[in-house]
Amino acid sequence: MMNESMDDAGCCLLSVAWNVVPPAEGQPGSRRGDLRRTVVAVCRTAGHGARDWAARYGAGTETEYRPFLQLADVAYEIATLLLLVEDFLVPDLEREHRRWAEIEELASRMTELAEWTAAFLLSGASLRL
Repeated sequence: MMNESMDDAGCCLLSVAWNVVPPAEGQPGSRRGDLRRTVVAVCRTAGHGARDWAARYGAGTETEYRPFLQLADVAYEIATLLLLVEDFLVPDLEREHRRWAEIEELASRMTELAEWTAAFLLSGASLRL
């Protein structure tokens, strides 16, 4: 399926939010749990925002909806890597550090994309070229 509209991007984000595995019972306030909750919140907010935008303005252009799809990709990758850092057969500290470094880098990218998409949605159609 090709994602070629703001509505598609919104659906992708909502799907990621829906499919994030809830944190296992563990320490409250853990980085894993915080990141999962952030991924879900960011994807829900951007997803509903994108779908609302599409209802008002139509499909949008690739320039408009691409950052929303990128946000969904990054959020999905974070959620997947979080599963990998907590579920392994043989503990490997080096591997876990490597994955956490990647997760933190992706979390920074998710923040950038979330800020961009939020600014876009707050501006309404004013960013349209």
